[in-house]
Amino acid sequence: MSVRGLSRDSAFHNVSFDVRRGEILGITGLMGAGRTELLSAVFGLVPADDGEIRVAGRPVRIRGPADALRHGIGMVTEDRKGFGLVPTMSVAENMTLSSLGQCCFGPLVRRAKENAVVEAGIRALAIKTAGGRQAVGQLSGGNQQKVVIARSLLAGPSILLLDEPTRGIDVAAKAEIYALVTRLAAEGKAVVFVSSELPEALALSHRLLVMRQGKVAAELNPSCTSQEEVLKYAMPL
Repeated sequence: MSVRGLSRDSAFHNVSFDVRRGEILGITGLMGAGRTELLSAVFGLVPADDGEIRVAGRPVRIRGPADALRHGIGMVTEDRKGFGLVPTMSVAENMTLSSLGQCCFGPLVRRAKENAVVEAGIRALAIKTAGGRQAVGQLSGGNQQKVVIARSLLAGPSILLLDEPTRGIDVAAKAEIYALVTRLAAEGKAVVFVSSELPEALALSHRLLVMRQGKVAAELNPSCTSQEEVLKYAMPL
């Protein structure tokens, strides 16, 4: 995916970047730097005012999440409770929410098909649950986050946008998310990983963009930089 000159009034300005198959592109910066707003624009939650997005070399118009999904872009939002999950619904219902058509015959949900898809997702991400019919609100934060990621993966994206995917989860769950992100990149997905935690941004990313006041202030090689240098670029002028 290539992004060129993406802008949205008062949120971010003239942002350009590329992310390739098999690559984890990290984006970091201070709160209010425009990271979440940028990913929301790429996914069509709040579209950009100006700029161009290309997928596999072709320009695409993303006016909403349905357009993004159609072009192979998936997203995990930073607020899983507010935007990622329906806590009163089951694990299965949350996991298949964006791709229910895969489990339907006409207007009817094929429960056997849905159960098979959900069980495969539970196994693949090692989600600790009593089963697909358990209420997702009863799971731990880390397992809830895995359900959100499983739903994004069920749509078969080639590009995955992850906004603070380890926020509010325990150390063990974070390690599992790190391993999953690394595996997805190794399988050929292009991953954009937004994090305000510098150690994880530096450890996971192949390249790292630092945003400051709505603009890209620097592109760094994580293996050749330090937290101090990242902070130098992230601090307001």
